[in-house]
Amino acid sequence: MNRRALSLGGFVVAGVSQVLLGAAMYATPDTPANPLFSVLGGLLVAGVFVRALLRGDDLNGLATRPLFVAVGVAAGVISATLTFGVLIA
Repeated sequence: MNRRALSLGGFVVAGVSQVLLGAAMYATPDTPANPLFSVLGGLLVAGVFVRALLRGDDLNGLATRPLFVAVGVAAGVISATLTFGVLIA
């Protein structure tokens, strides 16, 4: 798997996780925050990075830089772990 797919894929997972958390917040009416912002933010993040991933765009070389890859993968792993923990617990 190349670095571009890893970094962009990590951000896509982070965006989808935000959407799932927002949907879970809608299911529980006693949440203190507005879940609409979580859903919209997740859709925005996932949309931007899915589009770049599907078009083969590397965001002017940014997606292949090691720091961007590390942040993308870390964001995806942390978001997926936290989302899994919230939805299961």
